[in-house]
Amino acid sequence: MKKRELKKVSKFSKMCSRFLVCVIIVLVGLITLKSNPNLRSFVYKNVFQNNLKFAKINELYEKYFGSSLPLTGNKSNLAIVSSEKLDYESKEKYNDGVKLKVSDSYAIPILKSGIVVFAGEKENYGKTVIVQGADEVEVWYSNLKDIKVSMYDYLKKGSIVGEANGDNFILVFTKDGKVLDYKKYI
Repeated sequence: MKKRELKKVSKFSKMCSRFLVCVIIVLVGLITLKSNPNLRSFVYKNVFQNNLKFAKINELYEKYFGSSLPLTGNKSNLAIVSSEKLDYESKEKYNDGVKLKVSDSYAIPILKSGIVVFAGEKENYGKTVIVQGADEVEVWYSNLKDIKVSMYDYLKKGSIVGEANGDNFILVFTKDGKVLDYKKYI
């Protein structure tokens, strides 16, 4: 065989062996879960019932292994506009958060990097995007005219989440289902 053909065979065999190792690991894990009821209940409780911290996992993965998607041709169309604090005229308490008065149709930047865990309509808040940060704090960006992100998008600090509906928008900060004091974050 030629040297070039050997390289192709070598790459193919490495890929096949990695695939087989992954299959074996998954099968061993499934057999272990099926045979051990205590382990199964532990896994169900901690994986399926609790909220998985996607942003923290992504942050750790990128820290040690680089980008989770090594594609360079398909960049996000979300632009970073600012790393500064929010530009608002006044603030007032609103339900669980704070209502900020801003210029009409203000482009709302993300305060902290994180993963979008909700994008849609919330009662008493209107169109809302919830971003979960690596510190497990979820930030609600509410009263939006339009939403410029999708579920599970990873957003860097300063990325635009949408435009304010009129001259105000609402921020809510939560962690583990408990509302946090907004004064600490803006």
